[in-house]
Amino acid sequence: MLDCCIPLEHVQKEGITMSQAACLARCNGAEVQEFPFGSVTEGEFRDMVKTSCSTSTFQVIVSYSRKPLLQTGDVHFSPIGRKSHSYDAVLILDSARFKYPPPWVPLP
Repeated sequence: MLDCCIPLEHVQKEGITMSQAACLARCNGAEVQEFPFGSVTEGEFRDMVKTSCSTSTFQVIVSYSRKPLLQTGDVHFSPIGRKSHSYDAVLILDSARFKYPPPWVPLP
C-alpha cells in the first residue's frame, strides 16, 4: 500500500511529503484534492473544516509545523477531527499519538 508512488525505502528513511501522501491515497482509491498554503481563503478553509466535521465521507488533512505546539520535529500532517465553536479551534488527530496527545489548535 505504501509502495505505489515512491520506493518504500525512501519512505522509511525520509518520510513523505503531503503531495506524496495524496498520491498514496489516490493509489488506494481515495478522491483527493490538494490545496497548498495560501490557495484558499480562511473562509473557504473554515467551510472545508465544517463539512469535514459533519460527515464521514470528507476529511481535511493539514500540514503544519510542530514547533509552535512545542513538539519535536517540524513539518507534520494529520487529519482534523473536530471543531470547537466556543474556542474557534480544531482538534488535530495526530498520527503520532504515541508521542503526543491530540492538540487543540486555533483555527485561524
